[in-house]
Amino acid sequence: MDHLNKQQTGFTLVEVMVVIVIMGILMSLVMLNIEGMDMRKAMQQRELLILDLKKINREANDQASVYALSIQPETDVHPFQYRVMTYYKPQVAAELPTMSVTQQNPWQELKQFPVRELPAKVSFRVISQEQNYAQANNTDLLGEHSPQLIWFGNGEAKPVQIQMYYSNKEIGAPILIDYLGKVDATP
Repeated sequence: MDHLNKQQTGFTLVEVMVVIVIMGILMSLVMLNIEGMDMRKAMQQRELLILDLKKINREANDQASVYALSIQPETDVHPFQYRVMTYYKPQVAAELPTMSVTQQNPWQELKQFPVRELPAKVSFRVISQEQNYAQANNTDLLGEHSPQLIWFGNGEAKPVQIQMYYSNKEIGAPILIDYLGKVDATP
């Protein structure tokens, strides 16, 4: 008889479900806020890339040097990064008797431009645009294995489109670089 008069304490199934739903909503708000901060970081990186592209174009023209953008995708050990390379015309074998022309790498890192590392999950892709180089014969600059984005130092560049990504989702409008090196980054 005693056990019928005791009040049972605890939570009902409905109360537990309400708490779980509330916690789920709070967690989703937190996750959205975190993703929003990461998205802002990705947009900041896009703006930094645009500034870098304009600076590289100016420097290539001022120095009358050939510059290129070298991209290293994100791996387990390092983030997505890019650096500026400069082109050195290979010496003919007669000038360098101990080294063949094929052993020389014409692209060297340009130390005055720092290597840029992008935050986790942020990357970009360079897509070459059609351009006719019928009179050109330098495969280091225009061949199949040449960099996709090159400033020739004479006011011209290989035209490209650059798309930024965060977690494989496009961020902002594509950045266009025309054959005159002009950067069009319409937001």
